Amino acid sequence: MESIEVSPLPEATRRVAARVLAPDRAADERAFTIWSRGHAVVTLAGFAGVALAGAAWPLSLVALLSSAELVRRGWGVFTPTGAFGWANHVTTVRFALALLLGALGPATPGWMLAAALGAAAALDVADGFIARRYSLSSAFGAAFDIETDALLTLIAEAQLWQRGRAGAWILIPGLLRYAYVLALAIVPATAGHVRSSPFARRAFVALLVGLIAALLSDGAVASGLAVIGTAAVTFSFARSFRWSYAR
Repeated sequence: MESIEVSPLPEATRRVAARVLAPDRAADERAFTIWSRGHAVVTLAGFAGVALAGAAWPLSLVALLSSAELVRRGWGVFTPTGAFGWANHVTTVRFALALLLGALGPATPGWMLAAALGAAAALDVADGFIARRYSLSSAFGAAFDIETDALLTLIAEAQLWQRGRAGAWILIPGLLRYAYVLALAIVPATAGHVRSSPFARRAFVALLVGLIAALLSDGAVASGLAVIGTAAVTFSFARSFRWSYAR
């Protein structure tokens, strides 16, 4: 599981996959980096649609359209062998759960949304394990995995916001991910790629726990967990911004 602020590709994946991919890997990474920036723009546009429509489905729509372009760019380099690979199949299931999470309307019980988010979070562990265990790591897989995490997070936050379970503050971690990508595009990092830290991963887990709890209950405990997760990821992003421009 990678933290959602790593942008656009995690350094650990870059180092491992570089030993098994073709020499044109740098070109692949550039292509996915360019895509991630465009994806950030259309996702923020989709969020504007959420505010106008009063529902999360615009995020699912733009994500589906943008992911088609990701697949086009990744054709032939999905894995070191070129095949799509089991790890990416698992990520596809997670992506489908994210789309479902956004498509479900306000009448859908919170426990159903929590179940979809929980299943997607559990599968996040599986796709990473499969990729590492069977040497399937790739630039495409890294981009697909991280953007699925980011989409899940923002859609779950949008659902909570639209249902009145949380204020606009719940949107901060999800929106920061895309703001970070665009900030790096406008002003390149002076300190190179920021590595995913143990704190960032724990903060992301705390956020997922808080989101699931808030979808299940509107009680004080659930709200408190959501606040803790939001604060942890926001602090993690602040550290990433500082490290990116440390020099």
